[in-house]
Amino acid sequence: MRRLAALVVALPAAAQAPGWEASVLSLAPALRACLEGQAGAMVVDAWALDGARVTARLLLPGGARQDCVAAGAVESRAPAGMARPGEGLRAFMLERRCVDAWRVTDPDGRELGWLAYPECG
Repeated sequence: MRRLAALVVALPAAAQAPGWEASVLSLAPALRACLEGQAGAMVVDAWALDGARVTARLLLPGGARQDCVAAGAVESRAPAGMARPGEGLRAFMLERRCVDAWRVTDPDGRELGWLAYPECG
């Protein structure tokens, strides 16, 4: 929890209210699946659908947005719908892109990705 608190301090004031990033550990398998093969993409929003299925809203290089549905593997990809409240305040990426990004690890210490704000990437 202290790591998450450190991230909150590094985020812009508007992004300091808890959002989907509070569940990043449980969402990470789906987020990682959606980012695989999408060089330079980042997740800017995520929400659970049912059971293990998650929708990850990706920001692709060039500015296009995509909705990816995954459980452990990608089920579908489609152009993103309307912007959701809070979309783009936080970002999850597979590689560290700025010094104040927060390293996300599983309980065994394996790196899952990095959490920051979109301007980081």
